[in-house]
Amino acid sequence: MLPEIDKAATIKNTKNYFKEDFPRLVAQSHINLNYIRSPRFDNIGSHDGFSNDQENRTINDLNAKDIVIGTMQIINNFPDTYKVIIKSSFINGMANTYVCELVGYRHARLNELKNESLLYFADAFTFDDLHVYKRNINNEVQ
Repeated sequence: MLPEIDKAATIKNTKNYFKEDFPRLVAQSHINLNYIRSPRFDNIGSHDGFSNDQENRTINDLNAKDIVIGTMQIINNFPDTYKVIIKSSFINGMANTYVCELVGYRHARLNELKNESLLYFADAFTFDDLHVYKRNINNEVQ
């Protein structure tokens, strides 16, 4: 029914989203990173009434805000363990040792759960397709 994903490549792509794209989107959105990290992160209002270049810039800002807010809403709807892992590892930048303490697992199990949570995020993220699909010898998606 759904095309088969390349799990390792999708995990890598999703990590890249959190390490490269998400920080840029946060900067473009003009949302304070501490606010995003807080447990009270909620939807924020939007601006309107600008024109020309200012309007285009505002539209880009709103798109970035929408993606940042959407990302956090997706994470907040995760199963608890996945939520703690993604927020701690990728939003708050905590070291694995501390994340292990938070979730109560050793490093090997944490790495498995981290990969599972990244795949879960890729499935839930609708602003872009973070999946990498397996292809057959004719370069067609399987």
